[in-house]
Amino acid sequence: MNQIESYLSGHSFSDDLPFRPQIISHSQPRGDLLTQWVAGRRVLHVGFADHVPLIASRVADGSWLHSRLTRSASACEGIDINHQGVATARSLGFENVHALDIFAPAATAKLAEWRLDLVLVPDVIEHLPDPAAFLRRLAQCMPAAEFVVTVPNALSLRNAVQAVRGVERINTDHRAWFSPFTLLKVLADAGLQPESLHGCAVSASGSIKGRVLRILMRRRPIWSDVLLVRARTCQA
Repeated sequence: MNQIESYLSGHSFSDDLPFRPQIISHSQPRGDLLTQWVAGRRVLHVGFADHVPLIASRVADGSWLHSRLTRSASACEGIDINHQGVATARSLGFENVHALDIFAPAATAKLAEWRLDLVLVPDVIEHLPDPAAFLRRLAQCMPAAEFVVTVPNALSLRNAVQAVRGVERINTDHRAWFSPFTLLKVLADAGLQPESLHGCAVSASGSIKGRVLRILMRRRPIWSDVLLVRARTCQA
């Protein structure tokens, strides 16, 4: 990361920087990789709720991320501002979920109470109008924790194929796409120091086309479906 730190901090500028990110490629899809990374950790799962209409079905088929993280981590607390999502999860037997706005004055004390060492922000910041402010507040609340932030990759091979067809396939609640550089830039604005950048597929391959895409992503990690950054606060 050292070669671009001056650009991430704003001390250097280029209007056409040829950035070649060092992306560690993974064969596991996103959910499997995150479940592995949280094993034995004390985890804060930010934005755990997912899309409320899908929670029950994903719990039933074993794919709901919060359920998987809860089984893998030594402790896992989920927070979300979606009260309906919290109520739905609690109705399904999950007690480790909470309606919490991290900008509320009481949030810092509440987060400290849980004594967590890993903050997981999976596919959340693309939904937010000010992702840097959101991550900065989390870093202020939990300065000693490790952070894992994931986003859909703007430069994914799937997106390139769709663009050739003149189509953008998009979750209509998203506010932004992130590339490797812009993701790192937002983390830098939030006071987070990236330690490693990773790429993986969003889900397991279920077809020949999917397997071909995965092979190509492994050869060119910049084409990965998902970008993942492991980071710490700059003062940690």
